Amino acid sequence: MFKLPNPVGAVSEFDQTARALMEQTSRSVIYVTCASWLALQMIVGTFASDALSMSVWATMPILALTAALALRLLSRNLLLAQACWQVGLAAAVTMAVSLFRRPEVALLYIALPFMAVVSTGWPAGALAEALIAVAAAMWMFLPSPLLSPSYWFAIVGGGLFAGSIGWASSRSLYLVTEWSLQSFAQARQNMAEARQHRAQLAQVLQDLDRAYYRLERTNAALVAAWRAAAEAERSKAELATNLSHELRTPLNLIIGFCEMMVTAPQKYGGVVMPREYRSDLNAIYQNARHLMGLVNDVLDLARIDVGRITLSREPVDMAALAVEAADMVREYIEAKGLELRLSLSADLPVLYIDRLRIRQVLLNLLVNAARFTEQGFVELSARSEGDAVRLAVRDTGRGIPEERLPKVFEEYSQDNTGSAQGWPSTGLGLPISKRFVELHGGRMGVESTYGAGSTFWFTMPVRLPEERQEKRPRLIQAEPLRQVAPHKRVIVVVAPEARLLSTAQRYLPDYQVIGAPTLEEAVTMANDLGAVALLAGEGQPPPLGLNEQTLFLACTFPDFRRAAAAVGARDYLTKPISAEELWGAIEAVDGHIRRVLIADDEPDMVRLLRRMLTPRIAPAHCLEAYTGREALNVIRQNKPDLLLLDIKMPDLDGQAVLSAMAQDPQMADIPVILISAHDPNELGVRFGSSLYVSRAGGLSLGELVRGLEANLNALAPEWH
Repeated sequence: MFKLPNPVGAVSEFDQTARALMEQTSRSVIYVTCASWLALQMIVGTFASDALSMSVWATMPILALTAALALRLLSRNLLLAQACWQVGLAAAVTMAVSLFRRPEVALLYIALPFMAVVSTGWPAGALAEALIAVAAAMWMFLPSPLLSPSYWFAIVGGGLFAGSIGWASSRSLYLVTEWSLQSFAQARQNMAEARQHRAQLAQVLQDLDRAYYRLERTNAALVAAWRAAAEAERSKAELATNLSHELRTPLNLIIGFCEMMVTAPQKYGGVVMPREYRSDLNAIYQNARHLMGLVNDVLDLARIDVGRITLSREPVDMAALAVEAADMVREYIEAKGLELRLSLSADLPVLYIDRLRIRQVLLNLLVNAARFTEQGFVELSARSEGDAVRLAVRDTGRGIPEERLPKVFEEYSQDNTGSAQGWPSTGLGLPISKRFVELHGGRMGVESTYGAGSTFWFTMPVRLPEERQEKRPRLIQAEPLRQVAPHKRVIVVVAPEARLLSTAQRYLPDYQVIGAPTLEEAVTMANDLGAVALLAGEGQPPPLGLNEQTLFLACTFPDFRRAAAAVGARDYLTKPISAEELWGAIEAVDGHIRRVLIADDEPDMVRLLRRMLTPRIAPAHCLEAYTGREALNVIRQNKPDLLLLDIKMPDLDGQAVLSAMAQDPQMADIPVILISAHDPNELGVRFGSSLYVSRAGGLSLGELVRGLEANLNALAPEWH
């Protein structure tokens, strides 16, 4: 029998189902046959003679006995039950042929192959076909033949036909059954796979729940980290503010009094200072100014939003810078009994670098060398190496152990076993120096043999060959025509104040910024120098005659006086201030100044400002106040012509004093000059509300898109 491919376990299940189907079919065939035989017997008994009726009833016991035996054996042994049934049925037909002596009765043999095939299968049908062929032949070869050869062929042919019909019908039935079982098995397998997939899905959902929980925890941790970062940023800003006041104020006093003693001795009654004092005082003054520059840099790191250190590049003669740094520490080195040597090549180029920071690098290396050297010398050398300048500081000290060399440039990594008398260390000098060098595109390293000294070196790249031809540093001044480095992009700024030009140069380190006092001069200068941009004030229309390829930008650039005006003052001076700066701001105030109020919480700062005002304003007209409330009381009692106001004061700060003055008509017209150690940016003043960019030659689509992208990234950084 033809079978379709079965899944695992389907064959045994089919055998069980087929056996049950055969048992049910055999039982049905036996019942139907017995019922038909009984019905035939009743019909014959009703319409035939008594003799014929008795002959029909004679076969009934054999048929009944055979049926009962077959039904009993059917549930135990299907083949044995079928064999008993086939033999008994053949015997009943043979008895009927013998009793009736008619060849038509022998045609009942034809039903045997059909029953055998339907109930047992085609092997049983073949066996039944052979059985009826033998039985029919027996009747044909008796001395008095009952069947003719034609009947024999009819019985055998009819048996074959009936068996074929039974095989065809049973085959279809079994095939449908097999297909049903296969479909059921496939459905059951699919259901098992579905259950497995559902279990996997449940596991995935459980994993997703755990992942979601971990994600929520991570988000909570990120929120906490963000809040901690915001708190750290706020703390950093507060630290910068506190440091600005705590460091700048005393440094301002040192610088201010030193400057007064050195440059204006007449303010001390004409007393002549001894030469030795004057030399030492000048050293204090120079180093205090250097320290103030470093303090400004540290504060910039915490205050500027740019996210990187700004380099104030300028042309610097490396030989002159090396000599300057050596002179600053010469007394310290020689006081330890050491020799300071200089080995400088004659062909050192002029480099475009930040003078203050590279000088600090040299000072750090020289001081470190002297700290750990007890006898011998400290040598500073500089020479050209290809497209770079190599500077090195070598000493004859005790050197650095090999295992400590990798940690030399780590923060707060210092060797406290050496002598540090006269010049304390924080462990930040070398890391900061290395960072300064790398910001310039250079490298820094160390070579040392323990017990034989060390050599710290760094390189400064020469940006372009044109720079090597420059032998002297040039100061940036507002001139109609000038020579600029060919490799630098030039920006011309309409900057009436020198402070504005300095600010622009500091925050645009990759450009050469040139100032012009008026817009007309700026246009001429931009055209002559081929400037990439001209920067003017907000609201200024594009000027005529500007080169078509030069960008014109109009915005409100950071301006000290504009920042002061935003809070109600005339000017803003940052410490340290000189007498010239103070009088320049006073002269810019309209009106005749006879009486000045100095409001500052530092008595020494008040004394310094009084000293600066002495040549032009009598001491009796220099009023003093040390708190904000005291300043308001003094103004009400003795209305001054000018107020010099500190931003940070106890009880009421400078902004609160300005607010109170603005609300009082008697004080609102008093001009105020703010003097503080803080940058104007800390006042929270925003500079302008628009940035206008234009170019006479027009903008291409690509330039417009890139300009939009640059502005969006700069002005909406939280989405970048």
